[in-house]
Amino acid sequence: MKRLARITTITLLFLAVMTCLPLRAQQKQQQWNITLQTGVGYIFNTFPAYGQMLDSYYYPTAALRIGYQTTESDHPYAAFYGYPNVGFQLGWTGLSKMQFSGDSHFGSIINFCGFMERDFLRVKRFSLGYDAQIGIGFNRTVYNPDTNPLNMNVSSSLLIYAGADLKMRYRFSKSFQMGLSLHIEHYSTGDLSCPNLGLNGCGAILSLRYDNITPPPIDYDPQPKPEVRPIFGEIFVGGGLHKCFTEWKVFGSTIPWPFLVAGGSINYRYLPQMSTGLNIDLNNAESTFIKRVEEADRILFGDEAVDAYGRYSTFTCGLSLIQQFHYGNFTVFGNLGIYLYKRMGLHEQEGLLYQRVGMKYTFPQLANVFVSIDCKAHRFKNAAMMEFTIGKRL
Repeated sequence: MKRLARITTITLLFLAVMTCLPLRAQQKQQQWNITLQTGVGYIFNTFPAYGQMLDSYYYPTAALRIGYQTTESDHPYAAFYGYPNVGFQLGWTGLSKMQFSGDSHFGSIINFCGFMERDFLRVKRFSLGYDAQIGIGFNRTVYNPDTNPLNMNVSSSLLIYAGADLKMRYRFSKSFQMGLSLHIEHYSTGDLSCPNLGLNGCGAILSLRYDNITPPPIDYDPQPKPEVRPIFGEIFVGGGLHKCFTEWKVFGSTIPWPFLVAGGSINYRYLPQMSTGLNIDLNNAESTFIKRVEEADRILFGDEAVDAYGRYSTFTCGLSLIQQFHYGNFTVFGNLGIYLYKRMGLHEQEGLLYQRVGMKYTFPQLANVFVSIDCKAHRFKNAAMMEFTIGKRL
């Protein structure tokens, strides 16, 4: 992992230099900026092997960011979000630098993500704001029953990454800002591999940002406002992939089981950038999958418990509250739902409530057809499956 860390450091420095050159040479492109970050993270005690596996809980972090500061000349939706700075981040999470009790261990993760940051308070040279990131991570150190048995958190080299910050910045010159952030982050396989306990951490980040632009106003009321329909509907159909922890626990392996996904919603758009609605969620699994779950349940809990549970069903139905955040044709959404019907097993996808976080893009030129990807979860922490859908805004 030392080699990986060296390669990451060299890559970050190279990209920083190569990016600074055009930024300084092309003064007309003043809305572009570059940020270098470093910090320390702390891993949360959210998995059973925490005390058994770890002797230390802190790890270093580093990142390079290329951002674009939106202004009044950009898309009208930029004003609704306080003229955010948006862009991409290449980061390093040095989990391998922690001390481990035995052979089981974590590996450092390279992440590539998009970010959006904005100020909600600005006084002279000081500013306070938030920062959100979503993307993917790459990691070589995964679960292995023989050589890495306690690492049940990461079982895939490809991960989903999400982070959020509360950020303070101080502009000490025309072109440079120093920042300090309180950061939380999450890595998960999205239940595309098993086991999938995921990793959660927090930390502090020190940053140095180079830019050459006068900060835009925090709030601005664009005129004219974009015309949007106050009430709209959506219908969608697609598929999901789920790996079953119950099956893995009994048989030592599980395949990506396909699910049919369908549903629709009715939404009220009370602001151009926000809408809230009710969503009906329908899922249907293969009959082979349900039989496999019942077989595993009988081994784990006995025939008496399974017979008392009763009928297993491939079909589930739920009703969810959906909150959507719109930026032009791009939408980020989250659902909080309750199952109206679910008979999938004694402990398969546990919980009466479910959650969904995702994003979609609508194509107005294609009669408002949209494509969407989201992660469905239970208990706000256990990923159930990745869902891929196509739909139409009505």
